[in-house]
Amino acid sequence: MRSYLDEVDFETIKQRFDAFWDREILDRPMIYLTAPKDTPNFWDFPAPQSVEEKWTNIDYVLYKVELGFENTLYMGDAIPYYMPNIGPDSFTAFLGGKLVFMDEGTSWAEPFLEDLSGYEPVLREDNEWWRFMCELIDRICEVAEGNFLVGIPDLHYGGDSLVATIGAQKLVKSLFTEPEVVRRLVEKLADICLTVFNTYYEKISRVQKGSITWIPAYSRGKYFALQDDFSGLVSPKMFREFFLKQQEKISKQLNNSIYHLDGPMALGNLDSLLEIDSLDGIQWVPGAGSKPMSEWLDVCTRIQDAGKCLQIDCEPHEVELLLSKLKHGGLLLCTFCMSRKEAQNVLKIVERYSK
Repeated sequence: MRSYLDEVDFETIKQRFDAFWDREILDRPMIYLTAPKDTPNFWDFPAPQSVEEKWTNIDYVLYKVELGFENTLYMGDAIPYYMPNIGPDSFTAFLGGKLVFMDEGTSWAEPFLEDLSGYEPVLREDNEWWRFMCELIDRICEVAEGNFLVGIPDLHYGGDSLVATIGAQKLVKSLFTEPEVVRRLVEKLADICLTVFNTYYEKISRVQKGSITWIPAYSRGKYFALQDDFSGLVSPKMFREFFLKQQEKISKQLNNSIYHLDGPMALGNLDSLLEIDSLDGIQWVPGAGSKPMSEWLDVCTRIQDAGKCLQIDCEPHEVELLLSKLKHGGLLLCTFCMSRKEAQNVLKIVERYSK
């Protein structure tokens, strides 16, 4: 595989991200900008027969990785990277959950317990999905060195993992009927999450310096995306009582961190998150069917005024408005354009705001 990192000014991008984490700008606002290449590439490669094989046949995965790079333009501050992935519930699968694969882009873990009272989550080295993920990362790293970055895989710990374990309705009930059990498990899952992360980081660090994940900021140290989508279903008081402490605990073990705040129902938890000194930033996601990002300036400003980094996705036509209204230090806009020309036009808008 050839080097896709050579197609971007990676050294300057790293310096821009250094400034981003310090809530400053190096020379211009940051924009993670991708678009399809002018002429698409298609290669013949035998597709596996089953959906599960399309996730687990590593040769097929590597084929899709390279094909994705060959067909993508990385502009602005976009970095060619690939995140090894078997779905958002992989963390719970490591603890005994059964993964279900619906198509090449969708998987989840089926609940495998009736209640939490006797649950003792343990990361076992002989778990089939843990073994597979470690093998997948190792194989990806073999071809990645000097060619592209390897992302830290998605980690759904805490409330999200407990939902995958017993289901959302039973977890809500448990918050009232066995709160001490939930608190104990959330703390235990945070410890396991850090163990998993550190294993990932150690493997990936053999072939690259620094971290990137599905929230595509680059850090020279330890970084991944914090989250707890389930917490959007509980009151701010219950979020603070059950789920806030784990975010602080994990963020203190990282060099950089961004919390994924998903949807209007989660906004009640924002004030608590903004109080965590060790948390660098917030990714605000309005959610499917919600207003466009340009109509959430109040939320974006609230995050920035608290001294946090802000990462948001937007449509190309929103870039100029967002840059005219938001602070540029610690801001990372991400957008996808439909063509090289559109991407170049967006980049020209960003460059008009250079220092």
